[in-house]
Amino acid sequence: MRDIVWGILLITLSVTAMIIYFWALFLAPDIKLWKFTISEWALIIPVLIFVYLFLFVLAWIGWAMATTPPELPASQTLPEEPDKSRESDKRGDLNNILSVC
Repeated sequence: MRDIVWGILLITLSVTAMIIYFWALFLAPDIKLWKFTISEWALIIPVLIFVYLFLFVLAWIGWAMATTPPELPASQTLPEEPDKSRESDKRGDLNNILSVC
């Protein structure tokens, strides 16, 4: 039931925002707010938001690249220790051979 209410609320808000945006872009009177009309503000605000979101994502990627430590080169990695289970198997085989003789 809760999802239905949220869905109806989202539909209502998005349709209302579309109607207001259409009015502001095409039907608003030429009233100046600061230096621009309502129609000009309807273009300026979304463009400003998208540009800032894009630049924020770029800054976030740059920060992640700058703060992530580099990987160690292959020559500086620690050598792997030999598998001791194989050595014990070889000793066991040798003991089996010697016990047979």
